[in-house]
Amino acid sequence: MSDIKPAVVAAIDEVRSSFPGRQIDIESDGQGGAFVRLHEVDLGPTYQSQKTWIGFQITFQYPFADVYPHFIRPDIRRSDGKPFGEAIHPDKTFTRPSGSENAILISRASRHRDPATDTAVVKLAKVLDWIRSR
Repeated sequence: MSDIKPAVVAAIDEVRSSFPGRQIDIESDGQGGAFVRLHEVDLGPTYQSQKTWIGFQITFQYPFADVYPHFIRPDIRRSDGKPFGEAIHPDKTFTRPSGSENAILISRASRHRDPATDTAVVKLAKVLDWIRSR
């Protein structure tokens, strides 16, 4: 992680400490940022497959840039059979330097964020809470 900016490394460490024992894959984006993929995240009973990975990029502009968008497994479905609804977009692609994979895009931009308090892990928690409430 030597080519990843210290602020991004700190954000990754915060994600790691907030989800102890979970596998976390880190990949440099080649610009000072990183792609993060956290495994075994529980989405709750709203979804048939309750466990997923969740992926996102923390760009070199962090903490001044939003961590957006987030991606989850492409085979996640609602338990009630209904469509996802707003801001959840199936048939998208999570692309990293090592390759691309099908995914569901979660579109939850933070337009009025405070870089001092709206950290990558805070954003991740908000996105997960939002997904679970759908």
